[in-house]
Amino acid sequence: MLLLLLAVWVGLLSAAAARVSAMATETVVGVAGRDVTLPCRCGAAEQGDVEVCWGRGEPSLFTCHNAVISGTGNHVTYRRSNRFSMSSSSSLSISSSRPADTGFYHCRVQLPGLFNDQLSIVHLLIVRPPASISQPTTHENERNSDAALTAMNDLMVTTGGDVTDSNNPQLLVARVQSQVQQREISLQFFIGVTLRFSSVIFIPLLVSALFYRVWRSNPRFQTDTRPDESEDEDDDSV
Repeated sequence: MLLLLLAVWVGLLSAAAARVSAMATETVVGVAGRDVTLPCRCGAAEQGDVEVCWGRGEPSLFTCHNAVISGTGNHVTYRRSNRFSMSSSSSLSISSSRPADTGFYHCRVQLPGLFNDQLSIVHLLIVRPPASISQPTTHENERNSDAALTAMNDLMVTTGGDVTDSNNPQLLVARVQSQVQQREISLQFFIGVTLRFSSVIFIPLLVSALFYRVWRSNPRFQTDTRPDESEDEDDDSV
């Protein structure tokens, strides 16, 4: 029985871990000093009567890790900073975004039942605004296009505390792919640690239960105790 429970528990953990690891990551790029919105792609988030939380970093299997805001409907139960707010669609809004806000965020809709929560993962990149953008004067279409290209070429991509010039448009995509790959590696490490921790707990319990069952069902242990009981009875009679 315990062996069956162990197999079911490990299977549930593996299924939940595989579900989290297979989740796609959406990338949102914001400009430092401006507001940025991170969408929550969970269908249940639009119900309005469910608990939704936003956290930073890797999502856990059961709870909202490193939460920045949480609430039910329009009622906010926790807010780390006044810069964080949550809309009716459970999207996360960050006012006056900073380079330090760069990183992974996850939206978690907490539903009743085991492993029923819905997750949505967003990778936020905060870029520094361009030093100067020329204003359009006469030929609006052409000049607007030139200004947009100039602004994109002058953007400074910030990841963590490092600032890198992004004159190459492929550099931004490469850095995003690198961050996603690092997240997948760390998530696999988390899954391995979780499974090993479960094995450390359940295997000793299983061995102890099996040993106790064998001890109770083995007649040899019962015959070994009977002579002692008879000797005690003889002593009492004398």
